[in-house]
Amino acid sequence: MEETRQVQGTWDLSTFKFRIEGEGIKNMLKEMKEAKLLGNRCHKCGTVYLPANFYCRKCHIAIHEPAEISDHGEVMSYTIGYADVRGNPLDEPRVSLMVKLDGSDTWIMGAGEDMKPEDVHIGMRVKIKWADQRVGNLQDMESFIPE
Repeated sequence: MEETRQVQGTWDLSTFKFRIEGEGIKNMLKEMKEAKLLGNRCHKCGTVYLPANFYCRKCHIAIHEPAEISDHGEVMSYTIGYADVRGNPLDEPRVSLMVKLDGSDTWIMGAGEDMKPEDVHIGMRVKIKWADQRVGNLQDMESFIPE
């Protein structure tokens, strides 16, 4: 049975300090050089985070167990853009995807490529299109393409 935790009172989030864990990102980028993805798994509940988190958001405990994650996944949400940020029409519609990769419990965002807007749907299977020459940064994942 899942436990629900409640915190009484109010939190002033404008002054709340969020800790950013660089180690998980560093490990993920290192593996991306080899077209691999590495996250962290909670040893208590089994939740897998990508990018690797330093604590489990469900159990509120420190986590350090590495977990390999597939570069194939499922579209969980998407947006089709027909205009740029200034409202100017785009020559081609822009597909942005939220994808849950196989082996991960979290979603990542990326551009969709080689897909028509009318063909994109929730549950669509996609895979990462890796850069030919990877250097260990986020641009190593060029986009998502249909499986």
